[in-house]
Amino acid sequence: MNDEVKRISQAIKSRDEAEMLLRRIGDSMVRLVQIFEKETKLVEAGQIASAAQLTQDKTDLAAVYLREIELLKCNAGFIGQTVPVLVDELRRAHQTFREILSHNLRVVATAQSVAEGIMRGASEEAARKASPQGYGANGKVAASRTNRPVMVSRAS
Repeated sequence: MNDEVKRISQAIKSRDEAEMLLRRIGDSMVRLVQIFEKETKLVEAGQIASAAQLTQDKTDLAAVYLREIELLKCNAGFIGQTVPVLVDELRRAHQTFREILSHNLRVVATAQSVAEGIMRGASEEAARKASPQGYGANGKVAASRTNRPVMVSRAS
């Protein structure tokens, strides 16, 4: 059994352990907020490739955060009785954290929507240019194909 699995399954038995867990959760939130804010700024500036480079750090930190939250849930009764003031502080910090995360998700979703629109437009334009510009055998304007694949080169 690795150390992280042991830590998740362990019971918090002292005030010091409870304080250390809450401090670790707070530190994880702060580091995640820093990454979310950096990612948001990069996406807003159109620097998608730079923002994408933050994915692994974000994923790793989120995994640590979620493991610590599970440990908190497993020991919620003891921790709530032992350090209620710190629990309240963590709740308030978590609300701010959720607001920052929500803003980040909206910005990323908007960028994704814009990118999809651009790709759709490029695909339609490519199909329009590839279709015959004339009349078909039935005397009607030939229908354009809109389901042609479009490839994007990351090199340019």
